[in-house]
Amino acid sequence: MKIIKMHLLPIKLQLKKPFISNHETISEREITVIGLKNDAGIWGYGELEAFSAPYYTPETQESARLIIRKVIGPLLKNIQINQPEEITIIFNNIAGNQMAKAAVETAIWDLFAKTQKKTLAELIAQKMNTTYRQNVPVGISIGAKSSLVDLKNTIISANAQGYRRIKIKVTSSEELDIIKRILQEFPDLTFMIDANSSFSLKTTTKFAELAAPNLVMIEQPLRTTDFVDHSRLQSRIKTRLCLDENIFSLDDVKTACMLKSAQAINLKIARVGGITNALAIINFCWEHKLLVWCGGMLEAGIGRATNLAIASLTGLNFPGDISASSRYYFKDVITSEFILEHGMLSVPDELGIGVVLNSKYQKALQNTVSLL
Repeated sequence: MKIIKMHLLPIKLQLKKPFISNHETISEREITVIGLKNDAGIWGYGELEAFSAPYYTPETQESARLIIRKVIGPLLKNIQINQPEEITIIFNNIAGNQMAKAAVETAIWDLFAKTQKKTLAELIAQKMNTTYRQNVPVGISIGAKSSLVDLKNTIISANAQGYRRIKIKVTSSEELDIIKRILQEFPDLTFMIDANSSFSLKTTTKFAELAAPNLVMIEQPLRTTDFVDHSRLQSRIKTRLCLDENIFSLDDVKTACMLKSAQAINLKIARVGGITNALAIINFCWEHKLLVWCGGMLEAGIGRATNLAIASLTGLNFPGDISASSRYYFKDVITSEFILEHGMLSVPDELGIGVVLNSKYQKALQNTVSLL
């Protein structure tokens, strides 16, 4: 197939509640919808997941859109695409800019699945020589809380909704003290904490004190560029460490594995450059006994559907950060909702990512000027 049109539509979505992490507090989530049309008249969609400011990764919505317009777009002109993996080879000449690449690459996977009359989950499972689940167990990520009462109420609500695992953002030593009490008060729930690089090795004793059967991992406690100190910390505590912001490529996972920097990887499709790279990372983790699971980045419906297709793979058993649609936004960009039932989300059974852009955004997207 050939791509004959590429459209970009920036969108701002209001969150129901501010989402607090060590990086920033987000009340409004900016995304960009990417629409690709092939020579058979079929449309594929991707979602640009960079944030508005360069706190989580160096890319921003504005900078990534520029790269898509000026660099990625020209690479798609007049090329024949026989398999979606070919795009990653072409994009490898571009240094960094993983989220810009992923936004377009995931749209191509959606487009290719539709041309093959398959769901994206089905296509991905076929590429991995495995199967996929129709219903995927999911977890929830809770923004940082400074009050024990507020945190307990949020946990009780999340548990009542059926989420299989609860991740709590932490930003200070005081919050770690609160977590210690939470672990004691909810012994039957499964927890992990995400520090978003809030700490240093000086906090080793605090982390060691958190060791408990219901705390399954500590995510990204140290610097986003560090592998060595994470290795030192992992050797000193019993709880499994998980790397997130460090992981931009398969090479980063190999480094973490060789140095024993962590025992788990939070895989974010956008941050590693797309589905092809994500599948390579999953294969490596499976071969080297690293726990790998699908993380989230406050995605809207298109990104959520793409994540769900990856998370549906048989073998990705740890519940990912793929909450119900109603968790974050008053109004999504797609016509349907992902509804939590018994702690699981259903994989769409329509072709490709299986969701439809609502008419308002579909019309706005196609009214933008094509970049091809």
